[in-house]
Amino acid sequence: MGSLKVVSKIGKIQNADERIFQFLSDFRNFDRLIPPDVEGWESDANSCHFRLKGQAIELHIVERIPFKTIKIQSDDGSAFPFTFWIQLISASAYDTRVRLTIHADVNMMMRVVMKKQLKKGLDQLVNQLAIIPYP
Repeated sequence: MGSLKVVSKIGKIQNADERIFQFLSDFRNFDRLIPPDVEGWESDANSCHFRLKGQAIELHIVERIPFKTIKIQSDDGSAFPFTFWIQLISASAYDTRVRLTIHADVNMMMRVVMKKQLKKGLDQLVNQLAIIPYP
């Protein structure tokens, strides 16, 4: 197995980093970000599980650095282990930049197949983060 790293584009969210961080630090808020092909979404503040294309996925928030980083990991039973980072940088009071990164442990053939799809998915998620309302 080898490591695959996929990094999203940098997005601009017109809101305070603290408010965005609080929202994204709780999986119960992710229901606004779920694409239509996700099935059986269930979550609490620190974990979620769902099915995507028939594959069961369970995620856990493993680290929070206030107003800067949220680190999420897949469950040990995942078909391919991965870590997902949400990074926030405050440019000004209501201008926060966001970047998403995935590190996955996959074989060479899967890396080729997955890289483009993951990049597209991360960029779409960045676009969605820029337009959703933050309470």
